[in-house]
Amino acid sequence: MEKMDTKMLEELGESEYRELEIVYCRLRDLKTSIAQMHDAYLAQAMPPDFDKVEAIHLMADELFDDLERYLRPECDPDSAYKTVKRED
Repeated sequence: MEKMDTKMLEELGESEYRELEIVYCRLRDLKTSIAQMHDAYLAQAMPPDFDKVEAIHLMADELFDDLERYLRPECDPDSAYKTVKRED
């Protein structure tokens, strides 16, 4: 039984690490987009176009939704999505 529990913990740790890695990459992309928009504004003294702002907004929304779906059961179990709510 202990060996099985250890294996399950290793798999869970690997899964969480992969999720963290995905979130990191998406945050890096978001940071890059914001930096490019900032640099373009400084260089041209023009506000960013709507498409760029909308793309960044969508990236942030998707990233937040993914994190919320993954972390909400841990942070706020009373309001967790039914499909991922833990059974005790």
